[in-house]
Amino acid sequence: MDPRASALTRRSLLGLAAAAAAAAALPGCGNEAVPEPIRTTGRPDVLGRAIDAYIYGYPMVLLDMMRAASGPINGFDHSVLPDPYDRGVARLSHDMVYSQAWLDLTEEPIVLQIPGMEPDRFWLFQLVDGWANTVHDLTSKTPRTTVDADGPPFTYVLTGPQWTGALPAKVTRLHMPSSMCTIVARVQINGAGDAPVVNRWQEKMKLIPLSAWDRGELAGTVSRVHQIDRGPEPPTKRIAAMDGRTYLNRLCRLMLTDPPAAADAPLMTQLATIGVQPGGVVDDQPADILDEAVRQAQRRIADWTDPTARSVNGWEIPIDLGAFGTDYLRRAATTKRSPALAPVRDVLYANRDAPTTDDRGNPLRYRIRFEPGRWPPVHAFASITAYDTQGFLVPNPDAIYSVGHFPAVVPGPDGSVELAVQHQDPRPAVPTGNWLPIPATGDFSLTLRLYAPRENALDGKWEPPPMTLVD
Repeated sequence: MDPRASALTRRSLLGLAAAAAAAAALPGCGNEAVPEPIRTTGRPDVLGRAIDAYIYGYPMVLLDMMRAASGPINGFDHSVLPDPYDRGVARLSHDMVYSQAWLDLTEEPIVLQIPGMEPDRFWLFQLVDGWANTVHDLTSKTPRTTVDADGPPFTYVLTGPQWTGALPAKVTRLHMPSSMCTIVARVQINGAGDAPVVNRWQEKMKLIPLSAWDRGELAGTVSRVHQIDRGPEPPTKRIAAMDGRTYLNRLCRLMLTDPPAAADAPLMTQLATIGVQPGGVVDDQPADILDEAVRQAQRRIADWTDPTARSVNGWEIPIDLGAFGTDYLRRAATTKRSPALAPVRDVLYANRDAPTTDDRGNPLRYRIRFEPGRWPPVHAFASITAYDTQGFLVPNPDAIYSVGHFPAVVPGPDGSVELAVQHQDPRPAVPTGNWLPIPATGDFSLTLRLYAPRENALDGKWEPPPMTLVD
């Protein structure tokens, strides 16, 4: 327990929440340091442990909510190109089309077969466990097949934690530590006109129970194409509206299917003292304290900044994604911002925020200049996507949501590439492929993605250039 914590009764807890709300409305408070959460004293520390439980379980509960809103298990949901009105997941790429599958490996393994595609079409399949850790990452550059496995097509057998048995010949086994897992697949798309080609590749992806595969029944994949999610609220808002008791009881139920990892044992010993354990309940804990834990945990997740990220020319480059170990706050914050971010060896991300107007409300215009020979070094391709404050694509009449990949950028006479980042249309002075629209007002953010980054990008020898203001 935090040694600075003070005793907190149920009545004073409610007063604390009211005081915090009042303080938030006072001028001049925005730059003050946020104090450490106040925790209840005694044994157990219900507030403190409920905060820890909320952060610990956030990825599992969020993924379960996404699963509940999706299609049937053990089948593919293939998306179309996202637009600003898709609300399923924040910070979607506009250069890749997504396919997703929710798998239940309790009864038997599932065979995953990835078709062969054109050599220059990049694809990435992530296998994510119930806690949002990337366990396996398969790409067109590194399909990670065993020595005797044929491909393409590339054939894998996904096995759950308890399965034992014989495998077919010429397949690669991918062991999953949890019975429930998620496949997040991305396939490169070269503009809207390329969609029919991508759809044909999606239709060739297979997910078949091992017993059916052994019988030669190879046409049983459940596969559908649909919009990503046009609901009124993204899953992150729906989860934020859950009260503490509902959230923690849901976590307890989910842990029956996906038990905590062995490394989680020290934390689980503490959480069990308030009823948070596989199959447990928190019904005997004070509801107001659990709800306060939700508020404090959400603030921690929202305020988290990556201490390991490289800060280069105004860009933040995370270097530790995919597997989180016992860094539960990193896992929760990363999952909230964008579930199933790829390992940096597959996709290197760089992010930055900026305002669209100055203090007087005048629109700002930005430029990003890549000097000759300094375009992002990749084995596949690179792009920059603009997002609004919620992490969704920026509406604009020309439906331009990213720059760098399609249409192709136009280099200058010296080989440099200059990108215009602004709301107002700069054409014809700027080629269409070099313009990235941003909102007219408010803040915006950019994500630079390097697909299959080269070594000099991974080790930091290459750096993204700054974004500068122009008159």
